[in-house]
Amino acid sequence: MSELDKSQYDQSGVSSQGAETALSGLLKHVLPTRKFSNRYPLAADIGYFANVIDLGNGQGIAFGTDGVGTKIIVAELLNRYDTIGIDCVAMNVNDVICVGACPVSMVDYIACSHTDSKIFDQLGKGLAEGARQSDISISGGEISQIREIISGIDLIGACIGHVSLNKVNTGKNIKPGNLIVGLASSGVHSNGLTLARRVLLGESIEEQKSRVNDYEEFLGQTLGEALLEPTRIYVKPVMEMLGSQIDLKAMVHITSGGFCNLNRVESENIRFVIDDLQPVPEIFNLIQDRGAVSEAEMFEVFNMGTGFCLIVEGEQEVESITKICNKHNLPCKVIGHVEESHSKEVSLPNKQLVGKGSRFS
Repeated sequence: MSELDKSQYDQSGVSSQGAETALSGLLKHVLPTRKFSNRYPLAADIGYFANVIDLGNGQGIAFGTDGVGTKIIVAELLNRYDTIGIDCVAMNVNDVICVGACPVSMVDYIACSHTDSKIFDQLGKGLAEGARQSDISISGGEISQIREIISGIDLIGACIGHVSLNKVNTGKNIKPGNLIVGLASSGVHSNGLTLARRVLLGESIEEQKSRVNDYEEFLGQTLGEALLEPTRIYVKPVMEMLGSQIDLKAMVHITSGGFCNLNRVESENIRFVIDDLQPVPEIFNLIQDRGAVSEAEMFEVFNMGTGFCLIVEGEQEVESITKICNKHNLPCKVIGHVEESHSKEVSLPNKQLVGKGSRFS
């Protein structure tokens, strides 16, 4: 692949295609391990947002892990770490609820080049706030000082949740005619920060340090503040929906891969048609304009204003969902519908984009 053929994300140092190739090499060894634990089988295939371990007696534990990625570099540039823990909790609990589970507890892993009591105090503050927003506990964690490997800090979490096995949801029952409800994001969340930093702040860390506090009239805040905006947590409204017996056909966290995350559901031969997007936050318009990033890549890398999707039967469910979202001050709207198709794909007709697998074209 020549430099001209590379996407902006590739040029910023993140290879989506390379990650997929590496993952296939990993999975050929990992997938067969399912048979090593016959007593506690998995209730779903690997590849959804979280998995569920069958504990017997109809009960399961949902389990997932994620980190904050290079958003931690924005925190380092600003020397402000009090919200990054919210992102860590959010990326984990938002995945766990996708299988219909109620998040219960989380552990964190902090890899660092050195320990700093002020930084760790702020990290703890953010983790605690994320836990409060999610109704979970932080039940443990690990700190690893690995100066030879890492410069700075990395923050990762792992979350468990509880779900009855007959309530496990991986999107098996989606049908043509179903509606797609989009729940608004709070901004960039915790995906695509490598590209966003490169475009808005510059190529080098030195450039990024000099620009991170630049006030941007277009945004009404500094670039650093916009990029550090915490990831929205969807646990409370979605748990209320599940408790209200709303028939949610699928719950999809819109992370890296953008709307192509919809393709991770188990239902086949369907097309997700998204033709009425949530308002796109100005930060995305700024990234696209300044970086000359294509529409296809913007919708592959970023959430573009929709952080979570619900697939439902029809308008009756939408009305109930809207009441709950209004109660939680969470903007929501019907952003599309499901059609029959010969393959599984996501279509954005107004953008002339079709997404198969994890890529738009």
